[in-house]
Amino acid sequence: MRPVDAAGVLAVVVVAVAAILGGAFYPGPRMVVGVCFVVTLAAAVYWRRDRLRTEEWAVVVFLVWSVLAGVLARTAPLAAREVLTVWLAAFLLWMTARRANARSVRVASQILVGTAVILVFGVVLEAVGLGRMRVGGLLENPNLTACLLVVSLCLLPLHQGRRRRCAILVAAVLVAGVVLTGSRAGLLALLAVIAVILPRGRARSVGLAVSAGVVAAVVAWRFLSQPDILAWFRPAIWGAVLRLWAEHPVAGVGPGGLVEAAGAVRLLHADHVGQHQFLIAYAESSPLAILVQTVVVGFAAALAAVLTWGRAARARGAFESIPLRVALVVMAVMALFHDLITADIVLWWWATVIGLLETPSIRVTPVGDPRPERRGVPAITALAVAYIMLWGMVEPSWARWMWRAGPPDTALVERSLRAEPWYSAPLQWRIHDLDRRESWTWETAGEAIARSRRAVSTRSSSAALWGELGIVQTRVVTDLGPWPDSVESARESFERATELEPHQPWHWLEWARLERSVGNLGSAVMLAHRAIEAEPHAARVWLFIARLELDRGQVERAREAFREARDSAALRTRLGLNSYE
Repeated sequence: MRPVDAAGVLAVVVVAVAAILGGAFYPGPRMVVGVCFVVTLAAAVYWRRDRLRTEEWAVVVFLVWSVLAGVLARTAPLAAREVLTVWLAAFLLWMTARRANARSVRVASQILVGTAVILVFGVVLEAVGLGRMRVGGLLENPNLTACLLVVSLCLLPLHQGRRRRCAILVAAVLVAGVVLTGSRAGLLALLAVIAVILPRGRARSVGLAVSAGVVAAVVAWRFLSQPDILAWFRPAIWGAVLRLWAEHPVAGVGPGGLVEAAGAVRLLHADHVGQHQFLIAYAESSPLAILVQTVVVGFAAALAAVLTWGRAARARGAFESIPLRVALVVMAVMALFHDLITADIVLWWWATVIGLLETPSIRVTPVGDPRPERRGVPAITALAVAYIMLWGMVEPSWARWMWRAGPPDTALVERSLRAEPWYSAPLQWRIHDLDRRESWTWETAGEAIARSRRAVSTRSSSAALWGELGIVQTRVVTDLGPWPDSVESARESFERATELEPHQPWHWLEWARLERSVGNLGSAVMLAHRAIEAEPHAARVWLFIARLELDRGQVERAREAFREARDSAALRTRLGLNSYE
């Protein structure tokens, strides 16, 4: 086995381990997976001796623009760095897998199929333990599990021949796993698989009719037994994402910046205590996610990369492979209804599968570099890949693992910040720790302000961090005097926080507390009522309004506000309790 093939197989092993470890979302497993990628992907890049193909250069163009979009947006720099590193890893996995020889393809596909079977066992055990469907097993998220299992079906034709019965048995196991996840998109993808595999004519019609009936029955049962509000919210989420894209037309929200920027487009839940608790974490559609995070330029670059790859694959005759066609249909169905561009394990898995399935056509028409390549160039490229993996995946995971490993204190804050200067959690803990002190000195205030400003610089689009900066400035006003700079800085911070999160009552409430502390009761009342407009059942805000009305001598209004506070608190016993109350 060639060194490049050995490195590619080891990279596939890393992907399999990441899946078994739950997708490597937690700091410890992610750090291990990142270190393994440093070695395997750098080795694969070093031993590769041919030039990049046209379709690969098209992907590079998309990655370069995504980096530029992240720099311009500055929404969440650390998240952008991690997301871009994941995309780079997926690109390198695809580039390595499509150059593998026949033996490496068989070994790598066996590893992925075996891992998929292990994932199914995890799903079955969780379903039996909980006594219900809609479980994710080792990956926790059922949709992510379905994404891996459905695509793994496309690898089974590579192992038919003498093992045809075994392949059929494994296919049945994978299909059962998809059904137990309860993923609607996964079930639709199974229908797509049947439509592509079955020959045209009566067999396809009957097979599709029977399969559609089974899928419809499973989906109907799931809606009746486990109602999912997200299913009805998808059109609203798509509309909100498009509005968010319209608000950021130049650079978008940046890779990984959707959560930070989505506060301005929160969706309404009129039947809950908190009516705007739904924060969009995912675009629920991969094309929309690319559009909002990299704007039209990134979307066009991604589309151009797909079209360029499709044209090259057609020229090579790659689409004659039924497994490849099935894989593309499955991925299109899953990506249409789920935001997968930040789902690390799905990107790595899919990139590897696509690369493995198109290797026959790649080997038919090899493209070599006629010029002798100096050994220094691949060495520098491999070192660059290793550094990016360490910086974008291992370093943030190391800082998170260190921060969560022990009881927080000032020394741990400094160690975590040295490990990852863009990590805001230690800064937030230190700010809250200082805020818990009964009284502040100028030294305490100086540290709190410095920490708050540094936290804001790491995530400039975080309403929570801007709100904490405003609270710190308010504490300076109440403890050390209404210095004009402190009052003005607090107002600017709260103004920015309410701009980022206009539907949340808490930043309006804290701004109202500031105005009350400097004697502006009229402004305080106006801001408190603005908080009530955002959340009519915020009991804490109604209590503060009652206090303000007493300060103004309006006893009856204070009583009305207190009654509203009691009624809002009583709603918690009748409606769904949420994080606000």
